Amino acid sequence: MSTPTVVLLHGFLGFSRWGPIEQFRGVEKALVRKNIKPLIPEVPGAGTIAERAETLANKLFRGRAPVFALVAHSMGGLDARYLISHLDPDRRVKSLLTVSTPHRGSPLAQWFLEAKGPVPAWIRHIGTPALAELTPVACETMQIPDRPDAAYSSYASCRPLEELPFWLRPYGKVMREDNDGMVPVASAGWGKFRGTLRADHIELLGWSLALPDRQSARPFNHRQFWIEAAHQAIAAAEGKES
Repeated sequence: MSTPTVVLLHGFLGFSRWGPIEQFRGVEKALVRKNIKPLIPEVPGAGTIAERAETLANKLFRGRAPVFALVAHSMGGLDARYLISHLDPDRRVKSLLTVSTPHRGSPLAQWFLEAKGPVPAWIRHIGTPALAELTPVACETMQIPDRPDAAYSSYASCRPLEELPFWLRPYGKVMREDNDGMVPVASAGWGKFRGTLRADHIELLGWSLALPDRQSARPFNHRQFWIEAAHQAIAAAEGKES
């Protein structure tokens, strides 16, 4: 089998690149140094899961790469699951590794839909219609069956409330369970669970919005993590994983 092409997928309101700013900060260069040339496609940040998945399918499958290993952050994991189930008739995607994906939804999404104030109103304005698909009820009723020939695995992430950046703490409190400021740990497991990372949701991407602190292992070593995640996704796609 050909070497799988690694694809990094962004989440809700995410992007691939804005000018010099990369959502996956410095990750592409880090992977290239390890002889992995990833694709980092952009999909509609506030689109529905189906819309985002269709855009992703159009970008991936118009090329000649025969095998894909997907590595997804946050909502990108839901897009990937939809694509694998409904939009990959040739079964070119062999593995999916999700990182802090709200597979069972996030109470924070429901809170943003209902809460008063300028910030929730702004998130509703820029986040519709995707936001409504990220609630626990929406994810519970979503019909995205796993494909038996694809390998699914996942990571969660978490920081105690006192370790979250000040702007994430109010949202961490909303969930009242272990979380990374946006997604509960209990929602992030899918397929083979690989563990819980000590990082907040944005820190996973290399954007550590709090002061460095050795005791709390901040900042998270995101480049090394995505290198390891890419290797794990490749191994799973090649059927070499134990």
